Amino acid sequence: WVKWWIRTGVLFFCIIMAFYRMPVCKVSSGDKGSDSVRYVALGDSIAYGYGLSDREKDSYVGQVGKYLEKKYDYVFEENFGTNGLRSEQLLDILTNPENDQYNKYRATLQNADIVTLSIGSNDLLHLVRLDMDLKEYIEKGDRMFRQACEKFAVNFPKIIRAIHSIAPKAKIYANNVYNPCGDLSGFEKIYQLAERYIDLLNESFLSNSGFVLVDIKDRFDIVEESLLNMTISGRDIDPHPNKKGHKEIGNMVIQAIKRSSQL
Repeated sequence: WVKWWIRTGVLFFCIIMAFYRMPVCKVSSGDKGSDSVRYVALGDSIAYGYGLSDREKDSYVGQVGKYLEKKYDYVFEENFGTNGLRSEQLLDILTNPENDQYNKYRATLQNADIVTLSIGSNDLLHLVRLDMDLKEYIEKGDRMFRQACEKFAVNFPKIIRAIHSIAPKAKIYANNVYNPCGDLSGFEKIYQLAERYIDLLNESFLSNSGFVLVDIKDRFDIVEESLLNMTISGRDIDPHPNKKGHKEIGNMVIQAIKRSSQL
């Protein structure tokens, strides 16, 4: 009887300690609904925050992270934004085991709750040559830019499917591509030319599913104040959002998160 009582007491004690040691998910009396969230940003130099003096604070990725910090006790944030990244390069990272970054991306993404995506701009921008005149663009560039849009139309849904495959519980928020040429005074023809191919490329965002579209193109078209650095110096062109532009993008992404997931 004594041995049975001792064994029972030890077993009971172990059960109590097991419950005691279990991690507790803290839910505060405020508006926090979960203990932690994992946020991963994918994309090009816009996601990276190129041109900002404090990109970790002022980029739209940083702003989304700050918003999530108000809603969760713990926020894991990783910004994979890479200057010059094109859609075929991101797709290769996500799907090709031979790619040097394949394992890093997948290991970080696999538990993601939120993924933001900025991709597509460089699919067109890398074809732009400042030493090619407008007439030459019209004569020779049409086929080149249309092919780039066609390739993006193939790559983009594959990227979305790859993200879902790696991070099945993640919500994806994808920014479309804005026209940076509206800030160039006296370059109306260039704006119209750019608009043609940007609209064609942006059709891929409208014709695919599995993500929430953040229509920054529409927003940037109607805001009167300058949201871009948009400078041309020698052979270099800087079409990136400035601090105000990133604030606009950040607000739009945050609103999209609120609407779709009620965070």
